[in-house]
Amino acid sequence: MKMKKSRILKDRFILYTMLVSLVLGVLYLIKGFKNGFPPFGCVIIAANFLYIPFALIFSKKGFPYFYLAYSGILIFSMATERTYLYNNYTALFIVCVIIMLQPKIRTFAIIFYFTAISIAFLLVEKDISNYFIHIARSLWYIGLIEYVLQDKFKRKKLVLYEDERKILDQLCNGKIYQKEVEGFSENTIYRKLKAARERNGNVTRDQLVESYRIEREKSEAEREGI
Repeated sequence: MKMKKSRILKDRFILYTMLVSLVLGVLYLIKGFKNGFPPFGCVIIAANFLYIPFALIFSKKGFPYFYLAYSGILIFSMATERTYLYNNYTALFIVCVIIMLQPKIRTFAIIFYFTAISIAFLLVEKDISNYFIHIARSLWYIGLIEYVLQDKFKRKKLVLYEDERKILDQLCNGKIYQKEVEGFSENTIYRKLKAARERNGNVTRDQLVESYRIEREKSEAEREGI
């Protein structure tokens, strides 16, 4: 347990999202004291504070699932508070981030979003044209994300997390097999490399290692002024 906490404290992604959740929770509390606490406002406040222990327990792997539920809360909060639902894409942005982080729940996340937004519009929106505008823009936005994820745009640099870089450093330094990599279990290494490969254009393991080697050598040469 102590080792797990230490790893979480070193994970910038988790620390960043925990900090943002804390700040949002405090800001929503301040708003509530000034303007009152509507039902969905209370749910949002609770969700922001609950994310902190959730992140400590489940780390990065729990982020997509927690925030998928959070996007649903936002959708119905926007609908009940009449905050221009058709032109608010905060929940859609969250869903797109989830698609990038956890491709295996991509279909479920997209269905969840469009189902929730359809129900919300049905409950509060009288002008059906606003609904179709929102759907068209959402499809356009998701289409762009899918286009980028399929590596249609050439990346100048690999998109990697700190743990992935530590694993790749060892593989570049002569560790041929994943079981030789220190500091991680074989299952963890497999999961992290798989996520890194998918995030960087569905490349093979060897392609990822070679691309990282080239990128690292170039970075070292620039630091030495070569």
